[in-house]
Amino acid sequence: MIKMLSDRKRKILYAVVEGYIDSATPVSSKEIQNSCLTDCSSATIRNELSALESMGYLIQPHVSAGRIPSEKAFRYYVNRLMCDEPLPMPDMAKLAAVKSRRGEDMVDFLADVIAELTDYTAVVVKEDMSDTITAIRLVNLLNGKMLVVIVTDSRVMKDGMVDIPEDFTEPMIAQAEHWLNRIFVGKHVSDFVNFDYPYALATGDFQPYNAVFKKIIDVLKRVSLQNGMEVTMSGENNIFRHTEYADSSKNAQKFLSEMEQKTKIAELFTDDGGRLGSVTVKIGATDHAIDGCSVVTTRVALGNNVSGSIGVVGPMRMDYKKVLGVLEHVGGILSEILGEPNGQ
Repeated sequence: MIKMLSDRKRKILYAVVEGYIDSATPVSSKEIQNSCLTDCSSATIRNELSALESMGYLIQPHVSAGRIPSEKAFRYYVNRLMCDEPLPMPDMAKLAAVKSRRGEDMVDFLADVIAELTDYTAVVVKEDMSDTITAIRLVNLLNGKMLVVIVTDSRVMKDGMVDIPEDFTEPMIAQAEHWLNRIFVGKHVSDFVNFDYPYALATGDFQPYNAVFKKIIDVLKRVSLQNGMEVTMSGENNIFRHTEYADSSKNAQKFLSEMEQKTKIAELFTDDGGRLGSVTVKIGATDHAIDGCSVVTTRVALGNNVSGSIGVVGPMRMDYKKVLGVLEHVGGILSEILGEPNGQ
């Protein structure tokens, strides 16, 4: 449970995060006093900084330095402090040019413009979900695990594993398989990926196993998303424009090496539940992002039965307002082009 912060602590934390995003240098008590707490003494602000540091929100690089935000601070900022910021008109005009593009050209253009406007590495993961499901199979491996398999009219997807309780018997597995086939056979994979689990359907004998059904659905979604994914990137070298990487060839090499792992990047960008319009912000290794980085993604439609995720990878010291503004605007434009909801 996150301990509530006083208004003054919230103001200070906001000032430190915003100041560090802007300057990449530790923020001093004097800077905070000048920016938002002119009625407080430097000593009072220093005491609050020390308290925030002891709570895990701030880090002091060395004794005479100001403070920089921790992963916990960035997460609190994104979830509780940050306000929406409208995009400048020139940025909106650049994004609007995507309306004249289609197909692969649209995807490449999107990646290029997002990278240009955010100054981070842009990633578009396209998933062709036009296959029709012909069967779903649940295979008991007899070791407390079950293999889940999707068969479509063009491929077999079988990389999903689910832990099952000991009392989930063979007859129950057969009934579960029958239930899944009754709902999904004949539908496109895209219908399945955007499916919200209907707990009401698991009634009677299955009521105690709602969690198992939910796991089966989640694994099947993940297997569907991981098959047939196409990754487009732009702006990988933008990372050198940011202090954390411009001053450290080791950090830059590590980042570029991570970006070469397309399968890992695709999974990172599609691990969001698959719901159109959903926005995911992953901050640092704790959120399973690239160490020292943040990943911001949004789920979009890219064509008929073709969904995907678009977003950016950049330093944890990311301009989250700008990134979220760009991605929200892109979602709106794609919705207009394709007539898809995209969460709008």
